[in-house]
Amino acid sequence: MAVDLINRIQTATKQLLDKVSPRDATFENVVLSMANTDNDVKSKVQFLAFFQAVSPSLELRQESSVAVSMVDTAYLELFQDENLFALVDAVYENCDASQMEIEDRKFLSKIHSTFIDNGLGLKGEHKKRSGEISKRLVELRVAFTGNLSLDPGYMWKDEEDLEGLGADRIQALPLCPSTGHRGVPLKKTFVNAVLSSCVRSETRKEAFLQSQEIFPENIKIFKEIVTLRDERARLLGFESYAHQQARSKLLKSPREVEYMLEELSMHLLPISQAELEALQHAKDPPGSPFYLWDFDYYHNKMLRDNYQVDHDLIAEYFPAKITIQHMLGIFESIFGLEIQNLECTQGDDIWHPEVKVCSVHDRDSSTFFGYLYLDIYPRDGKFNHAANFNIFPVCGVLA
Repeated sequence: MAVDLINRIQTATKQLLDKVSPRDATFENVVLSMANTDNDVKSKVQFLAFFQAVSPSLELRQESSVAVSMVDTAYLELFQDENLFALVDAVYENCDASQMEIEDRKFLSKIHSTFIDNGLGLKGEHKKRSGEISKRLVELRVAFTGNLSLDPGYMWKDEEDLEGLGADRIQALPLCPSTGHRGVPLKKTFVNAVLSSCVRSETRKEAFLQSQEIFPENIKIFKEIVTLRDERARLLGFESYAHQQARSKLLKSPREVEYMLEELSMHLLPISQAELEALQHAKDPPGSPFYLWDFDYYHNKMLRDNYQVDHDLIAEYFPAKITIQHMLGIFESIFGLEIQNLECTQGDDIWHPEVKVCSVHDRDSSTFFGYLYLDIYPRDGKFNHAANFNIFPVCGVLA
């Protein structure tokens, strides 16, 4: 499938270059044509990339990463094509922006900037080096994402070290027969439970520190990404990667971001200091050093002691199936939707038996908006935190 998508990109690009010259390039025959090809390809590649994060099969997750890398490389070559850039640049320089729709104007600017960011405005060795960096960044991004789907491992502790976690939750953890230790998966949901509930500070500390050291392979990858992004930004004439990214944001420079953060800090620091003092007072002895692994536990303790808020008790009133049903009902009411559960089995475009599928329509006109897939429970090989993914654009579904 990845090979087919790459062929589509290359064929569409060749047809465009054969039919249009810079002299007669327009938004419609160049940029809109590229957008249509992009929509066609993206409607398929998102589905391929999705399996990196959810498939129970390690082999399929790895194949998904390879496919994404292939398509990303094809896109990179597209935006390093000098002949294609000549067409886009001609449209960019000659169009009357005042006569264009805002969406069209923004899209043209984005496409043009993507070519520039890939070194099309550079010459000689600088251009060559920019291309090398771009290719390496694709490889690093795919490797980084692939590592996130690996098993982060366990923290093994005696049951008494997990005091406060709850007997049912402890008994559900894997047991090591030789030591009698329970294994706490170093996934966000489990680590959060330890940090908010475990009585023993040492257990919370160990969970926090170990959770900060998962996927060590990504440390080296991340450092290289940061270094290469900065190098390429400077090749392109920016002071830093932050300056390059800021040009398309609401705040147009890193300094503007710093000003905003400084202003927020001025108002929020006194409030946060008062709240921290209240949390420190809840420690035993009061006022003793307060660490990052203390925050969730003492925040929950303060809620229980001062406001009688018990999150575990509250959770008993919100079983997942009923809660999701009512949550979707709220969406129906607010947005005028009709959301219907569909009966699907594995193989009907679902990747695991636990996946639930809903169709979404406009209540008044019955217009079809798309499908909603719910895959809410943790499992091995699955992205281990809350997330949402676009799988197919609805235009691709309707086509």
